[in-house]
Amino acid sequence: MKIISATLGLPHAQAVPRAAFAVAVDGNRIAAVGEDAALRVRFPDAKVEHFEHALLMPAFVNSHDHGRGLGTASLGIEDNVLETWLFDLWAQPEIDPYLAAACDGARLLRSGVTLTAHSHNPRDWSKMGAEGEATIRGYRDVGIRVAFHPVMVDQNRLIYAASPAEEAAFIESLPAALRPVARALGEPPLTLAAYLDLCDALYAAYHDATDHTVHIQISPAGGQWCSDQLILRATDWAQARGTRVQMHLLETLRQRDYAFRKWGKSFVQHLDEIGALGPWLTLAHMVWVELEDLPLLAARGVAIAHNPSSNLRLRSGIAPLSHMLAAGIALGIGLDGHALDDDQDYLREMRLAWMLANLRDQQPATPGKGLSAGDVLNLGTASGAAVTLGAGCRLGVLVEGALADLVVLGLDFSMLDLAARPDHVAPALLHLATRAHVRHVMCNGEWVVREGRLTRLDEAALWAKITSQVRTQSGVQPDDRRTTMRQLADRALQKMAGEKNSSASGDTEVRDS
Repeated sequence: MKIISATLGLPHAQAVPRAAFAVAVDGNRIAAVGEDAALRVRFPDAKVEHFEHALLMPAFVNSHDHGRGLGTASLGIEDNVLETWLFDLWAQPEIDPYLAAACDGARLLRSGVTLTAHSHNPRDWSKMGAEGEATIRGYRDVGIRVAFHPVMVDQNRLIYAASPAEEAAFIESLPAALRPVARALGEPPLTLAAYLDLCDALYAAYHDATDHTVHIQISPAGGQWCSDQLILRATDWAQARGTRVQMHLLETLRQRDYAFRKWGKSFVQHLDEIGALGPWLTLAHMVWVELEDLPLLAARGVAIAHNPSSNLRLRSGIAPLSHMLAAGIALGIGLDGHALDDDQDYLREMRLAWMLANLRDQQPATPGKGLSAGDVLNLGTASGAAVTLGAGCRLGVLVEGALADLVVLGLDFSMLDLAARPDHVAPALLHLATRAHVRHVMCNGEWVVREGRLTRLDEAALWAKITSQVRTQSGVQPDDRRTTMRQLADRALQKMAGEKNSSASGDTEVRDS
């Protein structure tokens, strides 16, 4: 038994801050919460750690990411619209998946994050199972929880084609030198049966429904990249095992246009029509969701992972976050491996989400109530945990019986008149704090960060290994591969731009974003 206390505590995002707040931790669970002195009397044999000029609060949840290890800026991949940027990723150097996960987990832990959702884009599809195992091991060795979902695609890897014939025609329209590469990229990387077998094997080996150290989930990569059959089989797989589906959706305007071209209706309406919407589903991004579809998503219990930095860097837009919240949708915040500073700073990401949502709400076309600081903190803690693992997981709060995940921030709030305005703490936290203020992090009852340093692994050694791998490949990958990918990207964008310009449907009218 141990007691952790601080000058100030925030038991959950919407709580009134409490002076001399403490939690008693027994194993990996919170046994009690209360005033420091009272818990010391109640548990006289407990080891006590008190942190002055500090804030004790629940650890954060990163509801959508890809765990690349290094940010793309470090690899010389420039930000661009998603449909071009993805082609550039195909030419990036290979990084050992264990190192990528361990390094990414290290940065997240030092940002106060103890649970991350990892959408795994494989470096080699034929080794997806081995990569999955190495990735999970990397996260667990560094001490962070992971919701791991390997992605699957079975269509539209080149363009958003409304039919196979349209994609075939696009490939034939390419210069002869590009056609073989395009055909290879256009082929589904795995059979559906092989993909489901892979998910089965990972689930049997790693899924932890009790302590939630690892969740194995399933991920049809995105609505436009997946057939209805794949989406429905993934949905059935998740429901049968009591786990979740995470899928990218409506990240870009081109994806919204694709749905109207193909079905004459919104993506959300189509997914509902085929029975794919339900409380098992988390949708990442949703920048271009129709506002009138939000009540339907709420009624079906669908969750959304919001990614503000990535949406800006990839030119996607600003998602209608406060409208989603007002509709009653469960929301989380994800870094997507693409924070503005390429540093996985979760506190900055919450601040950005707050600022952008309230900026968007001031636009006359879509007035809304706006988000409070407490609203945003909730998205980064308890609501984010529900989005990532499901409503039954007791994370993101410091209450009796919850899993013992907490963060101690080196922030002094003594200048605030807390007696008169306790509601000042959450706004001050979101305005002031960065990962530099994260002093200590506990995950599953274990200190995994102390004084800003990892306790399990040597972070400097990890980064030395990952840097060496990248440098070794520098100059080995011929420049013509990157050039080929960019040429394909340019052709694909021209094709999709032509589709939009030639569309006569009023359904593709651009809404305010």
